[in-house]
Amino acid sequence: MGQVSGGYPVPQRIGDAERDQAAQFLQDHHAQGRLDPAEFDERLTAALQAKTQADLDRLFTDLPSPTPRSPGQAVEPAKPQPATPAVPVSKRVWGAMDVVAGAIWPITLIALFALRWHPWYLIFIPIIVSSIWGRRRAQENAERERLEAERKRQLDQGDSGPAQPPVG
Repeated sequence: MGQVSGGYPVPQRIGDAERDQAAQFLQDHHAQGRLDPAEFDERLTAALQAKTQADLDRLFTDLPSPTPRSPGQAVEPAKPQPATPAVPVSKRVWGAMDVVAGAIWPITLIALFALRWHPWYLIFIPIIVSSIWGRRRAQENAERERLEAERKRQLDQGDSGPAQPPVG
């Protein structure tokens, strides 16, 4: 545990590495069906707010391995995780939205000519849809380019090995 204060051991505080490791173990147990979503959320919140190893240990008393380290084990350093989009948008969704965004103009114009432009305000529908879709598409493309640049940078750093001092 730690230093003895007044005859009682003082629990040692934990850091982000231990909390992250416990969160990963909880995710594993949830993925294997040992924890339902509500119980997983409750335990994950408690793990992220834990201050001592005992706080974490209480979350795993009814679960098999993997569990957080015991107080005598060494802490594994946290490995940086590559950035990934929270919810990747599938190619099908992009394709469907491209079709809708492309078809809305001719459909609206045909409808307006058929109705002799009486509901002229309908022209705003394709304007708004095109504007929103174009902005979202631009954001997605920028995010994709950023992730690709980050992935390339990580690969370049991983292949180059340790940095060598310049000669001369």
